Amino acid sequence: MTTRRTIGALMIASLALFASACSSDSEESEGSGSKSTTTVASDSAADTTTTEAPLSDEDYAASVEAISTAINGAGADLCALSTVTTEGPPTPTTEAQVESAVGLYGQLLNAVANAFPAESAAKGEALKTAATTLETDARAAGYPVDFFESESSSAALSGDGYTEAMTEYQTIYAATCQPENTAPATAPPG
Repeated sequence: MTTRRTIGALMIASLALFASACSSDSEESEGSGSKSTTTVASDSAADTTTTEAPLSDEDYAASVEAISTAINGAGADLCALSTVTTEGPPTPTTEAQVESAVGLYGQLLNAVANAFPAESAAKGEALKTAATTLETDARAAGYPVDFFESESSSAALSGDGYTEAMTEYQTIYAATCQPENTAPATAPPG
């Protein structure tokens, strides 16, 4: 599930919000209805593997739309964005699905940038730049199924100011989203 892990890494690197998108193979798509179990005949009962069944473009779009709606519902509340985006979309298996996923990631990067407080807004601009670059590069490439494994997608999420913006996100998250009187703040879910 290289693509699944790449997408997970993309989201962790970009927002550290989509925690389950980078889960292990045994946890992938848990609860999404998109996994199947295949048992191979052998002498050992441990030879059961779990594989993801590709979603139709319509089902994939519905999954992305549910996450998009949650992002919109969170508005400019960084803590709410962190809460509603704990699971990324399923692994895209068609160009249409890659286009949907790229659009969702662009939406999320922009939402997080817009949620930065005024004193951090300049750093948030790097997230908006990353969103634009990601969307532009994916469109130019024709939304290939392996886009999230490409150097282009990695470059989009490592441009000027991006690391500083992510550090700022983690600082804001720790200062504003962690419950009081708990253990020291940790990085956002992911």
